[in-house]
Amino acid sequence: MIRSIQDIGRLIAKLLLHEQMPDYTLPEKEEDYTQADKLFARITELADQGEINQAENELLVGMVEEDADYLEMALTFYLYLNDMDGDFLDDHDYSREEVLEGIKTLAEDWGVVGLETLV
Repeated sequence: MIRSIQDIGRLIAKLLLHEQMPDYTLPEKEEDYTQADKLFARITELADQGEINQAENELLVGMVEEDADYLEMALTFYLYLNDMDGDFLDDHDYSREEVLEGIKTLAEDWGVVGLETLV
């Protein structure tokens, strides 16, 4: 399933971002952070602390519709979760299925449908 999630993330990045793989990165200096950067830093920190559901909730609340930076940030976040150890996810009440559903929902919000046939 890890590989399938990566492939779907790659497909969405190609379709919507015209990139091979989403790669949202933070500026070196925190004073250069945009609102999206601040959100990304916050949700990855929460995820690292095991507060994955809270991180996802904050992502969904903070998303800016039709802003490609937020799309790339969200895709990068879900792929970041996908790279986490399965036991860590399980221990913090999150699953790879939820990662997949998050990516699918994100894709649907951007008009990409039919991904359920890929997994």
